[in-house]
Formats: sequence, C-alpha cells, structure tokens
Amino acid sequence: MSFLFKLFNNKNIKELEKINLTLNEKLLTLQKELEEKEVLINNYSSLQSKPNTDYSKQWQLMEKNLRNLQEENRMLKENFIKLNRIIPKQQWQYSFLVDLHHFYSANKFVGIREKLFESGIKYLQDVNEEMFSTILKEDRYVQEGLQKFLDYKNGIIDWDVKTFLMKGDRVTKIYQKSRKFLNILSEKNIEFMVELESFDFQSLGEFGFSQEDIETFKQKYESYNAERKI
Repeated sequence: MSFLFKLFNNKNIKELEKINLTLNEKLLTLQKELEEKEVLINNYSSLQSKPNTDYSKQWQLMEKNLRNLQEENRMLKENFIKLNRIIPKQQWQYSFLVDLHHFYSANKFVGIREKLFESGIKYLQDVNEEMFSTILKEDRYVQEGLQKFLDYKNGIIDWDVKTFLMKGDRVTKIYQKSRKFLNILSEKNIEFMVELESFDFQSLGEFGFSQEDIETFKQKYESYNAERKI
C-alpha cells in the first residue's frame, strides 16, 4: 500500500485520474471478495455446533484472510477519500444529470432505486436527504444509501459517477446504431457527449453522410442536452 501514499503527492490531474480509477477498481474487487467470504463464514456458523468436524483449521484460516481483506478494504477507502479531497468539489464543473441506476448501481440498492423511481425521482440531482427518513426509511440499506448520498454532496464520488457528471454518456451508447459515425468520432478522440460541443456536424458531408443523416445526429445531440445537461 505504500506506493499509494507516494502517488498522492502528484498534483497532475491526469495522473490523479488514473490513480483514482485504479483505486476504485481495486476497492470494488475487494468488496466483492469480502461479501463472498462473509457469506461463507455465516453459513459455517451452523457447522460449528456439530461434533466431529474437521473444518476448524480451514475456517480459522478463512476468517484470518477475511480480517486481512477488511483491513485492506479500510485502507483503500481512506485513500480513496483522501484522493477525492485532493481535487476539491468546487474545482469540478458538473454538467449532466445522473440516472439513479448509475449512482446506486450495486444490487443491494435495488430497493432504494425502485422506491425513488416510484416517487417520481429519476435523477441523482433530484434526491434530498429528507427522503432517507421518509420514503426510504424502511429499506434495509437506507443508512448505506444515505452515506453514499452524503459523500456525493461532499464531493467524495466514485470516479465513473464523477466522469458522468462532468462529461455525460459515452457517444458509443447514444449513437450505437451508427458504426461509421462512431468511427469518425473515435478518430477525433471524441469519447463523451460533452466533447461534441465544438463538433461540426456539417463536416460529416465530407464522409458521405446525407443532410438527413447529419440532421438526425445533430438532433439526437441537442435532445440529449435538453434532457440531461444542467
């Protein structure tokens, strides 16, 4: 873990983005491992009361591994928070509405997503703290959902959500039916919808697109911004 602390001294934004992404991916992997091992240990509780079992040493080792994973997970979370604080929230320009399923993507938050959607809440920016003590208060994971929301309000956000806030959807999702158009965007290093702001749609005529095609692409971009851009 010591390499992380050295990297935190680097103020270059691009380097910070790479570190944040790597850290987040490792954190998610560790959390999955923790969940799997905790299920096994919980299942083992019934075996502990049975006589003549030979599982004690193996399970003691697994419990030790679980404790090690929990400690590493704790350290990763601390460093993830530290990294987000290196880049204060006010330095980021958040431009797009985020779907609830993108923010509360974990399976355990399905109930929270569904209750919010039933209440007419579609985007993260429509959520407020009061909802966790009213329409969400009976949900099993309400406290975890609230903490995740409070972290977001304080600028501590998973990198994929932060990217969505700043850049919107990937163009590959919005224009998935036009491979030729996507190839052109790829050549111009355009990956997210925000990067189409300075794109000259009329230039597509040089690539054999009809005016009707061009207007369709442009209208889809404008419709996306009308719905999603803050």
